[in-house]
Amino acid sequence: MTAMKKNPAEVLMNNLPLYPIILLICTITYITFNKNIEISLFPHKTAIQYLFGFDFFFTANVGYEQANGLFIIARNCSGIKLFISLFLIMTLGFLHRQAGLKRKLMTIVRYYFTSLGLALVITIIRITASVPFCTWNRFYLIHNLMSLAIYFMSGLVLYYFMERKAVAL
Repeated sequence: MTAMKKNPAEVLMNNLPLYPIILLICTITYITFNKNIEISLFPHKTAIQYLFGFDFFFTANVGYEQANGLFIIARNCSGIKLFISLFLIMTLGFLHRQAGLKRKLMTIVRYYFTSLGLALVITIIRITASVPFCTWNRFYLIHNLMSLAIYFMSGLVLYYFMERKAVAL
């Protein structure tokens, strides 16, 4: 049995009241992560410290600096933009498949925490994968290309997984 496709205009109108809530969630999370970078970068610093044994110190408005100056886990490493991307993929792409306001609100909460967890794990993987290249002259280029590839693939994999899960239901 194939899933019925909903009319895009119908989907938009049915979920229109929820879009401001989704926007507010993204905005508050973005502001919170950027306001408290010592807290938002702590899991990343802890993972790298555990995996590689590096010592770090925190510098306000910069992030966690490796004691020998090898690299910095900066504000942009928190994964907040990835979180927003993953959260929007899930809410805008799949929320319409839920029936009823209560179920949709609970799904938004589930998508929020799923996106937050995925963003944390994926950014830690990205930073960990970048560490061996820290001493290279073109580290920032390698790091940015690696970030782009990892983030793009994570969005595709999430969408694929969500689509497969929806078809299976």
